[in-house]
Amino acid sequence: MRGRQRPGRGAGTRAVLATLVLLAACDEEREPPPELLDVPAFELTSQTDEPFGSAQLQGKVWVANFMFTTCPTICPLLTAQMKELTETLAGTPVRFVSFSVDPANDTPEALSRYAAGYDADPSRWTFLTGDNDAIEEVVVRGLRVHVGDRDETGNILHGSHFVLVDGTGTIRGYYESTPEGLADLATDARLLTE
Repeated sequence: MRGRQRPGRGAGTRAVLATLVLLAACDEEREPPPELLDVPAFELTSQTDEPFGSAQLQGKVWVANFMFTTCPTICPLLTAQMKELTETLAGTPVRFVSFSVDPANDTPEALSRYAAGYDADPSRWTFLTGDNDAIEEVVVRGLRVHVGDRDETGNILHGSHFVLVDGTGTIRGYYESTPEGLADLATDARLLTE
């Protein structure tokens, strides 16, 4: 099934991520990340075909990433990394939100199948879709993430980093999808929940 990992796959990445999180946590001087931009209010549709948006995220620290279910390139890796973050931050109140950049094809049903391929817990990890204008408003204008047009191979170029948002809806950081970037993200997310 698309998106499902074989047993043991990714264990090395998880070990590296856990080690980097521990090292970052040892940095006693680490301050919470700065406040960058406010995310405007939004409401989209979840993989369970329910309205979901900033109202449901109010008061919660959340991590955003960007994907589409038919992506032939980076999206499976980014989604697997988001899954690893859900495991790294288990036991925290941090929420996870994956925004589809292909809302014309990513229906709630398609997102539900995709989420199931990653054993996503819908109480913590929400996949969102909506009409093109609504997605552009929140992803491009609100979260300031680039989304391009579909190319001749069917790919949609989009940002490959993760965004950390605090409980007031303020962006607190953009993080590379590298082991070091994800470790910093996990550490900063924990700081914001303290």
